Amino acid sequence: MLTRVVDLDRISDVEVLRSLLKAQLKESERLKAELKAAYEQLRGKDAKQAEQLALRLAEVERQHAKALTALFGPSSERRPKDDKAERKSRETQTGHGRKSQPELPIQDVHHRVIDLPMQCGVCNGTLVEWKGQFEESEEIDFVAPQVIIKRHLRQKYRCACGACVQTSPGQRKLFPKARYSVNFALHVAVQKYVYHLPLTRQVKALGHLGLSVTTATLWDYLNAIHKLLAPVMSRLEEYVLSQPVMGMDETHWKLLVGEDSGKSKTWWVWVRRVNNAVHYTLDASRGNAVAIRLLKDYAGTIIVDGYRPYEVAQLANPNMVLAHCWSHARREVLPFEADPRGARVLRVIQRMYRLESVAAERQLSPEKLLEWRQRKTKPLLDALFKWLATLAIPSTFGLAKALKYILSRKQGLMRFVGDALLSPDNNATERVIRGVVVGRKNHYGSRSEQGTKVAALMYSLLDSAELAGVDPATYLETAVQAALDGEPIPLPHELPPNPTLRLN
Repeated sequence: MLTRVVDLDRISDVEVLRSLLKAQLKESERLKAELKAAYEQLRGKDAKQAEQLALRLAEVERQHAKALTALFGPSSERRPKDDKAERKSRETQTGHGRKSQPELPIQDVHHRVIDLPMQCGVCNGTLVEWKGQFEESEEIDFVAPQVIIKRHLRQKYRCACGACVQTSPGQRKLFPKARYSVNFALHVAVQKYVYHLPLTRQVKALGHLGLSVTTATLWDYLNAIHKLLAPVMSRLEEYVLSQPVMGMDETHWKLLVGEDSGKSKTWWVWVRRVNNAVHYTLDASRGNAVAIRLLKDYAGTIIVDGYRPYEVAQLANPNMVLAHCWSHARREVLPFEADPRGARVLRVIQRMYRLESVAAERQLSPEKLLEWRQRKTKPLLDALFKWLATLAIPSTFGLAKALKYILSRKQGLMRFVGDALLSPDNNATERVIRGVVVGRKNHYGSRSEQGTKVAALMYSLLDSAELAGVDPATYLETAVQAALDGEPIPLPHELPPNPTLRLN
């Protein structure tokens, strides 16, 4: 049998080609004969012998294919892949590639042929089950949720004298005579404040599962969770205010006036965010008084936009330092990028962010990051502000207003250059507030002032859990159980993080 590939293009002698072909045909006939004999032996064998012969057949067929390849080489229609190119393709692939799912449970589903016996297409023998051999594939399935009634049977005990009867303890309840379980209430809360599903839609979804319930009933259970967990809000606020750097922002919220009037008042969500926690305050005002109240005891640096109340709050609290957001500064100039002066400012800002990106890729320590910013970023921004100070643009021009926004906040915009704990912008705070914004669009606000308090607590705790790397549903269950047991309620960052939790 030939053991190497023969390059036919290099052979010009017809007799040599004829002899090679004869040798290969002889080897092919030998293997065919061996295959035929093996198939004949397969008939009438028991399962174990059939399995051994099947393996032998596979080996003979492999040798047959190898013998053909030895003479004619590999098929010209398929070329061996370049390992380096294939690896690069896998590394750069994005989009709909298959993703591993290590957190999902695995359920084996066995598929068997019902219409037995089956016959072999070659020898007409009967196919038997090949023990332990399967064609394996995977699919991700969704197991629909189910609402059930749990009937709790509390065993009673009595004395033979008949004077004493005791009953075993039952399940925990959020409030006396609560018909729905604690787990049910937690599910409603997570669906509304993590996945932004309004109570009306939850009622409809539960109806499809056979449960008839009203939004008022679901609200009662959310309010019950709020009463249990309300004490932890002051601890969360204290923790946030104890951090050296805090991002702050605000966005609008709707408070509905009357059930059917369709009218609403504009309220405001004030956000105070640190690396692993966030505290929301819902208030009817967006004015100076609220900013002063929320920041009066803070002794650190807050990253903010150019909203005036933050500057007023700094005047009332000299222990607080303002750092301004470069993303907001860029947004001021962006409408004027066609102007060469605006384009130059945007190029400098882009260069500054590129330097920050390089520093992040290098994973610089705080000391090295501060050195990097002083050496690279500071000269770049110093030159920008020096150039801006020389410009003479009529005040009637929109660009003049945008550049004035930057020049008047020079000190706050330069703050991050001298502090490695600071980011150049407040984007992290804007990202965390997205959940509130989506919820606002879906829920259409709150129906009462009590509803704003419930929303503030739920968003604060559940968003803090995500920032701390803790599954929100797990945290909420832990906090509620602690409250029911009369134990201290933990803050989200006090629980161990889940390293596999994927956050958006």
